[in-house]
Amino acid sequence: MPREPKVIVTGHDETGKAIIISDAAPRTYPNPKFLTTFYEIWNEKQVPVTVSRHMQDNEDFLNHPPPRGGVRIRMHDFDPAGDKASKLSYEEIVEHFKSVGSEDAVPSRDNWKHAFMHRTESIDFGIMIEGELVLIMEEGERVLGPGDVVVQVGTNHGWENRSETNARICFVLLDGDYDPELRSLLGTPPKPPVG
Repeated sequence: MPREPKVIVTGHDETGKAIIISDAAPRTYPNPKFLTTFYEIWNEKQVPVTVSRHMQDNEDFLNHPPPRGGVRIRMHDFDPAGDKASKLSYEEIVEHFKSVGSEDAVPSRDNWKHAFMHRTESIDFGIMIEGELVLIMEEGERVLGPGDVVVQVGTNHGWENRSETNARICFVLLDGDYDPELRSLLGTPPKPPVG
């Protein structure tokens, strides 16, 4: 099992000198039924960010997609899946994503290739830290190991740990909007405007 991560936040004192503001464990959301633990590292509601002396991430709940117009960074620990993923029903997965703010993330049952298949209208950078994960696409798969990076461009995808040990990946999620051509191909409604 990887060690629990720490989040060290820096800032400035009253004279403008660089200091450490906090050094603590992130907000942690274990979800054994869905074979993962979420570590919420940092969220910003808008980009560019207004940088102040004492930055804070005030979100205190688990929300899957990045904030509208913002960015989210989190780590996931994935337990070995064994045959557990195949035992989850479509309805359980839909309810899971709905409970974390992504009610429209799960594809239709006809396009549901894997238990954890989902899509968000964002660009997500996944950086493998420990272990091994399989990236599952509608067409094809890739095995990722430490140091590998995935640039997930708003596509249906799923993750599965097919190894015997835990895996950890860090994600940086940037909110986005599909261009008109891709939105038409995917048949998704427009998102509300930023702001």
